[in-house]
Amino acid sequence: MLKSYKGGDAMKKIECEILAPVGRLDDLSQIIDAGADAVYFGLKGFSSRPKDADLSVEELCKARIITRDRQIKMYVAINAAIADKYLDEVFSQMRKLESINIDAFILADYGIINFVTKMKFKTPIHVSTLTGVYNIETVDLLSKLGVSRIILSSDLYIDEMLEIIYECPKLEYEIVADGGICFNSNRQCVLPHVNTMENFTVLCQLDYILVENDNDLFEAKRIGNCPAKIHRTLGIYLGMGIKSYKIEGRTNPLWYIIKRVKEMKESKTYYMQKIEEIPGYMHYIYRNAQWL
Repeated sequence: MLKSYKGGDAMKKIECEILAPVGRLDDLSQIIDAGADAVYFGLKGFSSRPKDADLSVEELCKARIITRDRQIKMYVAINAAIADKYLDEVFSQMRKLESINIDAFILADYGIINFVTKMKFKTPIHVSTLTGVYNIETVDLLSKLGVSRIILSSDLYIDEMLEIIYECPKLEYEIVADGGICFNSNRQCVLPHVNTMENFTVLCQLDYILVENDNDLFEAKRIGNCPAKIHRTLGIYLGMGIKSYKIEGRTNPLWYIIKRVKEMKESKTYYMQKIEEIPGYMHYIYRNAQWL
């Protein structure tokens, strides 16, 4: 955490957390070595990814020993669509996770968020991308429910994110820094995610050929948007006051995750050394940025 100055006035402390995905316990140490400041896992059976990319409570307990020893924050995603018959099991497992002092739950369901608040869990609540945060009213509601961090929808533009942060500056904010920008705004994808040589692929990101009567006509526009990669423009987002930079991909192979973490680490190192230049990155973006 560093301070910088502009015209003799202290800037707000600028924090930058590289948040990396872990889908296999054996990969954890190498992902930390690559430069992650925090890691997130899915709770087996209760996250929005395949079970082979999630960890059981027992595995998460082992992961907690490693993250504690390495002084790395550990978050657990519980963001699947969970029916009533599974609630008791989910809450029981959440109690076990709280007992090992994980750093946050990543939740998507308003009912579960409300339950955790009412039952006075001590573990902080981070809002999942699946919640779909687009406006100040949603942020205000989530804040009243006890949420400490919001991950803003990847459908928002910079000016829209800035308005939210400006109006609700007390919360922490996170964005998808490397990963899919889904055309389904609620991120409830109905396309199949099939096994490949890399174990998992997103069909909307593939290139297609338009075919008529077995004849190739021309290349078709891909279904999905180009994946986000903001590491080269990290300074802008730091200036906006965004703390956490999420790399998506618990289902991706280890080499892919490590490459993305190292790219973000390189950019973080650069921008934190050049922190006094942040106001320059923001000059054409938002004249009322109160943290500058």
